[in-house]
Amino acid sequence: MEVDWAGPVAAVTRRDVLRLVSAGVLANVLSGCRHLPLPGACSLSHPIIDVHCHFFNAADVPVDGLVRYVALREKMPEKRLSANAEEAKGLENALVVFLVTALGDVAPKAKHELAVLKKGARRLSDAELARRKDEQLRVAVRDLIARAGEQRSTFSRRSLGEFPDYDGLLRQLGGTPDLPQTFQRRSGGGVSEADVDTVATAAKAHDQIGTYLSFVRLMQDYRENLAEAYVKIFASKCRLSLITPSILDFDKSLHGTSSPQRDQIDVMDEVQQIVTRKHGIRMHSFVGFDPHREAQRPGSSLANVQYAITEKGFIGVKIYPPMGFKAWGNADPAIDGALKRLYAWCRDNDVPIMAHAENSIGAGCGYGNLASPAYWKKLLDTNQYDKLRINLAHFGAFDEILRPGAPTGVMVSCAQDKFSGPPTWEEIIGRTIDHERRPNLFADLSYLSELVSSDDKNLHTKIRQLLDEWLDDYDPDARHLMFGTDWSMMALEKDYNAYVSRIVEQLTLASVSDEHQQNILWRNASRFLGLDRPGKTRDRLTAYCDKHGLGSAWLSELAIA
Repeated sequence: MEVDWAGPVAAVTRRDVLRLVSAGVLANVLSGCRHLPLPGACSLSHPIIDVHCHFFNAADVPVDGLVRYVALREKMPEKRLSANAEEAKGLENALVVFLVTALGDVAPKAKHELAVLKKGARRLSDAELARRKDEQLRVAVRDLIARAGEQRSTFSRRSLGEFPDYDGLLRQLGGTPDLPQTFQRRSGGGVSEADVDTVATAAKAHDQIGTYLSFVRLMQDYRENLAEAYVKIFASKCRLSLITPSILDFDKSLHGTSSPQRDQIDVMDEVQQIVTRKHGIRMHSFVGFDPHREAQRPGSSLANVQYAITEKGFIGVKIYPPMGFKAWGNADPAIDGALKRLYAWCRDNDVPIMAHAENSIGAGCGYGNLASPAYWKKLLDTNQYDKLRINLAHFGAFDEILRPGAPTGVMVSCAQDKFSGPPTWEEIIGRTIDHERRPNLFADLSYLSELVSSDDKNLHTKIRQLLDEWLDDYDPDARHLMFGTDWSMMALEKDYNAYVSRIVEQLTLASVSDEHQQNILWRNASRFLGLDRPGKTRDRLTAYCDKHGLGSAWLSELAIA
């Protein structure tokens, strides 16, 4: 399927920006912005495996296409930029352009960071990187002021909703309706640096826009810093034994440029070793696979997968069907051919696959539906991939029951971007696991903000009831659900630092026993990753760890009798 690029720029949303343009950084880099939260509480004595997280930065994805076309497919924050829906659309459309400009080209490329980590290049100081972030924000403010002035002079603001309301956004940032006119009344329409700084400061202090802008600054940092931030937030008090961050390959779907996959693989190889040596936490990443790239040049994307898995200590493969393909049964046989090559290689080499499996982050009209587990059921129905271990990510929101017919995002205008009615995607997964006896099909509880960040107690109760029923009906021994944070995508959710303790609390309230919670928090991930028993995965990681002097005794700690 091809991405439909027609139509106006839509609005950035909290959850999409989190999922697709995220990163994190240490607090001392955040010049004038929100700081990292304190480490979350954790009283668990057993190990935890975070099977789903991310440490990529804005240089690793096509930023313009990402923000404009993908970061629009989910819900906005609880408070929109205007109580009037049409006005809110115009403001949010303008916000997309503002954020894209604010991102700029500040984030370190993977090749540069690789050279830094190998001591071959100078690392930017925290102060210098902060200065670059500040200056790029000023560039975005100047651009917004210019666009607002042009819009006002042509009276184009009359077309609300589908077109960016730059003038209105500038009013919000400036905090006064008279701000644009004030600029225009100046001699020659000039804007001083003091004016720019005033608007930039106001933008960072804005309740909602400031949150996005703070996140933009996080995306502009070194990947190593993202890993350090993760450790500080989640591992200071919890016994995290293994984390498996994913990298992405979106270039073909979003029609942009990013750090080459090989460079991203190489820099994550270095970060894996640093995290292990410095913190004693094992880190083995998931590599991205793009069937569009593989279909155009057979062997290209698969070669990256093979390189990452066999040489660089990566543990699995991550794919994103909402980028424009189904897990199986695509109209283009070349796409199915590309996927078949991946599936066969992963099956034969004992490599797990993780897939985005929520109706979100679609790169085109209706593309979120391509993530449906129904297409994975079709793949498994071929009976060619029974041994393939699959994780269908983002389980637990039960949207098809709780939000039937609702748009998958407030800004989408495509009729296909709606949640269907029953059965829920969770139910499809459950039936496939239980009724068809698929022991190698898993799902993770990553980015379950409905239970962690929402204050809606009634929603909490409904989701817990549905989860309890799901376990009773399909997975009574709790052998198929896994834990994941989806950090740094979670980084703008309220109280995200308490994700571990909140999930444990909700599982307890859902009557999940301590033994079954241990399954969810680490044992099932060990099974999914292939670490629970001797085999090809453990052999590869043993060789990698021994080669780099990291030791491999830890693998025996994750064995399951």
